[in-house]
Amino acid sequence: MMRGRAGYWCNLASFAALMAANLAAAALPFGVRQPGELSDGLHALLTPAGYTFSIWLLIYGLLTGWVLYPLLQPTREPFSVTPMPVRFLLSCLLSIVWVMLGDRHALFSLAALLLLVIVAASMYRSTRQILRPAASDVWFVRLPFSLYFGWICVTTLASVDALLVHARLFGGPRFGPWQPGLTLLLLAVGLAIACLVGFRWRDGIVPLTFAWGYGAIAAEPQLHRVVAVVSGAGALVLIVYALWISFLRSYERD
Repeated sequence: MMRGRAGYWCNLASFAALMAANLAAAALPFGVRQPGELSDGLHALLTPAGYTFSIWLLIYGLLTGWVLYPLLQPTREPFSVTPMPVRFLLSCLLSIVWVMLGDRHALFSLAALLLLVIVAASMYRSTRQILRPAASDVWFVRLPFSLYFGWICVTTLASVDALLVHARLFGGPRFGPWQPGLTLLLLAVGLAIACLVGFRWRDGIVPLTFAWGYGAIAAEPQLHRVVAVVSGAGALVLIVYALWISFLRSYERD
């Protein structure tokens, strides 16, 4: 009991450090653009509309519940899953590195994101192994980590696209002839990840998270119309798929 509660206190400290880093990145002149501005000025195709990044407010709000709710339950363990303090600490540290690096060090920023995907996937897997989740498990464990894992994956795909531009693999700062094809490949990879993860764990939230990002890419003016069309179509497919997953889960439960 005490060991588990110490883990929850560790989660609180890790999350507080992450929030402090985000506030510092927004307020102090580090020369690093904020997460919502990382795609501004880049000639990347996976550039979502500005409102997209408001999803971080939802993710951080739900993670606040994950952190605080156990500390308000003094007499029993509130969740079916362990506190995961080491993995949560590592995810917060990697997020801090990513926020501080921004797009000024694209390769290192992407490396931090890739590691973060691995850690987030591990935590996500743990949350999906709850056999009979209580309401607190659904709202404060499964939901935040589904959103977190899904959005980190979307962010990583966009960062790969931006890194290709930074590396000037296409003959200069402007779009090269092969970039739209590789961008569509990244969209296809994201679609496959969302569908496979959603089906494996009967989770409609991950596909919906991808749909949010894809819809925002379609909403942003694109130099190549095919990117907007494919993104919009992908968003619609993912929404329908998420609804089907929800129906399938209800059917299997019955």
